Amino acid sequence: MEKEAKTYLRIKNFVAPFIGLAVNISAYGTENIVTNGKVILTCNHRSDMDPFILSYTFPRFISWIAAEYTFRIPIFRDLAKIAGGIPMSIDGNISIGSIKMIQQVFKKGETLGIFPEGHDYMVKNDFKSGMVDFHSGFAAFSIRNKVDILPSVIIPVEESYSDIPIPPIVRSFMGMPKEVCDIKKRAIYKKVKVVYGEKVDHREFLSGSLEENMKQLSDVVRTRMIALQEGQYAEA
Repeated sequence: MEKEAKTYLRIKNFVAPFIGLAVNISAYGTENIVTNGKVILTCNHRSDMDPFILSYTFPRFISWIAAEYTFRIPIFRDLAKIAGGIPMSIDGNISIGSIKMIQQVFKKGETLGIFPEGHDYMVKNDFKSGMVDFHSGFAAFSIRNKVDILPSVIIPVEESYSDIPIPPIVRSFMGMPKEVCDIKKRAIYKKVKVVYGEKVDHREFLSGSLEENMKQLSDVVRTRMIALQEGQYAEA
């Protein structure tokens, strides 16, 4: 992942000034950021801008898990591959190749970034609603690989909404699922807060049933993220 990390950081350094000009970004709870060693970074997902916003405030290389169909989008596909992106099917299935990539992230002591909501919030297309239910795959990665989870949230302060720039028929031609083809609007951030919470220790979820532990861990992380979203954090 060393090559991917260097590419990611080069892209980040190039894009960051433009992101900073386009969006007023404030970060809170940065003292909670795990500065070294393997960790899973989770965040809510309400805009296609989210990975760029989070990467802007996070000082480490993030190997993002992204929906497999996004790797068919021109330009993004190439950038995602060279910057360490890992494809995952929307039904939760993950290829052997992607599993090996995830294991390499942890072996190198890097950060795995994932949006537990998947694309479900954006499919719902109601930007005033709260977080939707989580997919529990991130909890399985945590338990099976013995990795702590760092919860974070993006809180919009000012935003606008616009039509998706890629027409539905083009999205369909690119192989996107119907629910993604039917999305009408996208959120465009103008001013946001990025909040990092305290890490969740995986060791509390190692004994007993994997399925039960996955659900409990997923619920704990979601509860923490909702609390952050509702303002339960300290502003400097």
